[in-house]
This record gives sequence, structure tokens and C-alpha cells, in this order.
Amino acid sequence: MNIRNEQTEQKLRGGYYTPTDIADFLVRWVLKDRNDIRILEPSAGNGVFIKSLLHHEFNGTASAVELLEEEASKIIRTIGEADNFSVFVEDFYDFYKRFNKNSSEKYDAVIGNPPYIRYQYLTEGQRNYQSDILDNNGIKPNKLINSWMAFTVASIELLKEGGKIAFVLPTDLLQVSYAKQLRQFLFENLSKLSVVTFQNLVFENIQQDVVLLMGEKKENDESDIHFLRVLDVENRADLTDDLFDEPFDHYESYDSDKWTKFYLSREDRNFYETKFLEKTKGFNEFAKGEVGVTTGNNDFFAISNDTVQQYSLTDYVRPLLGRSVEVKGLFYTENDLKSNTITGKKVWLLDFNGCELSKEAKNYINLGVKTGQNTGYKLRIRHRWYDVPSIWAPQAFLLRRIGEYPRIVINQIEATSTDTFHRLKFYENINISKFMFLFYSSVTLLSFELEGRVFGGGALEILPGDLKNINLPQVDDNLDYDVLLSELDMRFRKDQTINEIVTWVDSMISGHTLMQEEELNRTYKMWKFLNTKRRG
Repeated sequence: MNIRNEQTEQKLRGGYYTPTDIADFLVRWVLKDRNDIRILEPSAGNGVFIKSLLHHEFNGTASAVELLEEEASKIIRTIGEADNFSVFVEDFYDFYKRFNKNSSEKYDAVIGNPPYIRYQYLTEGQRNYQSDILDNNGIKPNKLINSWMAFTVASIELLKEGGKIAFVLPTDLLQVSYAKQLRQFLFENLSKLSVVTFQNLVFENIQQDVVLLMGEKKENDESDIHFLRVLDVENRADLTDDLFDEPFDHYESYDSDKWTKFYLSREDRNFYETKFLEKTKGFNEFAKGEVGVTTGNNDFFAISNDTVQQYSLTDYVRPLLGRSVEVKGLFYTENDLKSNTITGKKVWLLDFNGCELSKEAKNYINLGVKTGQNTGYKLRIRHRWYDVPSIWAPQAFLLRRIGEYPRIVINQIEATSTDTFHRLKFYENINISKFMFLFYSSVTLLSFELEGRVFGGGALEILPGDLKNINLPQVDDNLDYDVLLSELDMRFRKDQTINEIVTWVDSMISGHTLMQEEELNRTYKMWKFLNTKRRG
């Protein structure tokens, strides 16, 4: 649990300052038609957007809002004698409330990099303002929503019809579930929307991927056709004015859990949303996924064989598939367990539930108390802090945080797992070998790339709720899937590349799936493009 007083000042105020070249690019877009407009900068920070406006000989008026007096004073010094700039030293939520009460003339443009502050780090007053803003615009607030969402919605509310918004936002905009309502809000309120994505990280010293949002507010008499484009560039050096002339795609409506699909061409998106779905079956038709065991303190409950022997804990442990445990193939076997035991991995999970404790077990637990291992929130609320709930052995494990490719492992030793993995139960009459084999087709891996959440550094996270959008190819039963799965396991254990493995799996199912060969080739190219982009 994140505790407010343990966080850095930078994290609490959400301040990660925008590189100058990004600020210049967004300012050029805002001013490209005229430079005598009325602009709002709702979270001015160190004033990088104000500096850019000055550099571009801005002839309109600009209002900069900044909470911190120290930063605001820097902006005031930057402005100097320029009388067309105003600085408001206050919380943007207070500014927003006062503006809506007293002002009739809205802004021609809003520009900036709103703060990324999690709900639990906001003050009670900020939470209430944020909830009001979202509620007033048809978005249901919740405790997952970050401050940048409310800033974005409020800023669009303060725009004139036809006005522009130019924001630096996290890639959460495209992919996380809590931002789905915002994506719909943007689609309904902006007649033109451009999203610039980067193949490489563009903020120094932080693992936060960002996108650039550039939108034009819809006018009341405009048609229901929306113009949308995603512009993918390698890095900041590619932010040239030529991007302003890139063509838009036209949409009358768009309903999607995530916007990651917009990384693809219009043709590939249409394929994915029509023929692809018609010729595949959902993951949830085969298995149910649940999170792994939440121990509350893996360092205490996940232990090595040496600790088991030292405290005579053999009667209180279960085999564990944890973060440090190595499984090269598709099965977690006795041999894997022995190998990991020899190398000192934490291969056991303590399970004291319903047990009378031996003297040695009590010694281990007392050591945990003495060293403060029992002070975490999840442990404090248990009847016995050392009883870990929901320990059960699944049929298979699915890695939660994905690196190069998703990992799925059949459980052959009645092991359980920490929440590093999700636990899978297959439905009755499912051919598990067939499922496991098809899992490594380009079809399945493509849907993982599109339906997971990408973190800074390229890691891809999949949650149980996302599995409803994961698809496997529809394939006949005229292949020996037990034999194929055995060979697939061997290929993984021999360290074949994922490209070689996916190519081989696709070649095996070609002619046995509803997809034509050219469609399989297309899914492979789409998966390869997205996978390379994510890990780039």
C-alpha cells in the first residue's frame, strides 16, 4: 500500500517536466493557423510552454496556472515585461471552479503537461473537485483515476468550440481500463484527434511512456464524422511539422476497450475487428484465470529449501512457482523443482492454515514478528497474520508481466504461485495440449499485444479481466496435439527464438484453421510489428 508521507515531493505533485523540443512541437501546432489567440496552461511547472510561446513571438494572451510559488516565480521572471501573460499561483481545481463561475469567454487553446498524481496522493478537496469535474462530464469517478484525466476533461470543458488542446499524457490513455470513459469522451467531444506515439522513451530518468494528444473541439453544427490519426515516431527528433499534414482516418463511431489498435493501419484494424474475430475463439471459452496468491510479504512466506530445513518446516510448505523460479519449458516438473532447489531458489510457500504449530514453526513466526514482517496492511487485517488465504494449485500458470512474449506453464507438481503469475483452471472436456499449442500461434500473441497494458521499458501486463479479449485460432482436431506440445516444449528448452517458435506453430496449423494462409501471414506481421515496437 502506498503511503503518502513515504512518497517523493515530485511524485506527490506529479511534476515531470516536458523536454523543450516537445513543448515547441505542440506550440507550433497550436499556433500554426494564428498566433493571436487566448491560451491556458493549467499546470505550468517550470514554464517550458510559456518559454516556447515567447520564442514563437506569441501575440495573443496566455494564462499560466501553477500551484508552487517557487515555480511560479520562475515563470514570472521568464515573462519579464511581457504584458500578455498572466500567472495564477493556485491549484488548478480552484482556478477551474472560479473560472466557471465568473468567466463567459472560453479559451482558444489549452496546452501543457498535466500532473500525474494518483488518487491516494490527492488531498480530500482535490479528490472532490476531481470527482465533480468527471461527474459533470458524464465520467464515473473511481479510486484508480489519476489526476491527468480530470485535468484533460476540465481543459476541454474550458475550450471554445473549434479550440485546440495539446497535452503530454501517459500511454495509459490508449490502454488502461480506467481511461476507457475518457477515450469515449475524447471521441465524442473532439472532431479531430491526433495522437503521437514514441518508439523510445522521451523523458529522461523516468520509466514513463508518453503520447502527445492534439485535438480540436467539436462545434455544435459539425457532422458526426470524427477524424482520428495515430502518428508513430521513433523519438523526439522526428517531431517535425510534416506530421501536421498526415492524413486522418474517418470514423462515425468507435467502441473499443483499448486504443492500442490504432498503432496498426486502418486495413489491419478492420481485419482484426472482423475476420480475425470471426475465425478465433476467446480465451475464456477454454479456461478461467485468477490472480496468484497474495501473501502480503513474499520475502517471509516464499522460502528456500535451506530455510525449510533450518526451521523444520516440511509439514507447512507447498511447491511454489515464484518470481525467481526458472521453468524453461511448458511444464513445471519434479526435475524443475529439484533443479531450482539445488540452486537455492525460493521454491516453497508457507501454508500454516488450519495447522497446529510446532516449536520450530513458532520460532520462525516469532522471528517474523521480531523483525517486523507482520506489519503490512494485508497481514494486520488477518485473524492470524501468518495464514495466507486462497492457497490452491491450478492446472496452469500464466505470467502476469510479460517481457519478450507471454509465458504459460502446465502445473505437474501441485504447485501454487505468487501473484507474479495468474492461476488457470480449464473447463471440462478442454483439450489442454491443443490449447497450449495454439497459445503460441501468432493469432494468440497478437491479441496479447493489443489487449495488454504496456509499462515504461516495454513490459506488458495482462490481468484476469483482460483475458476476455484474448483470442486463439479456431483449429480442427486432425493434428496430434500431444506430440506437437511435446515438441514445442523441447523447442523452448533448446532456447529457440520466439520468432522461430511462432513461425513453426503457424506452419503446423496452416490448413487446419479457418484462417487462410495469407491471413495467418498477416497476423504474424501484425504481431511482429507490435512486439518490436513495444520492446524497442
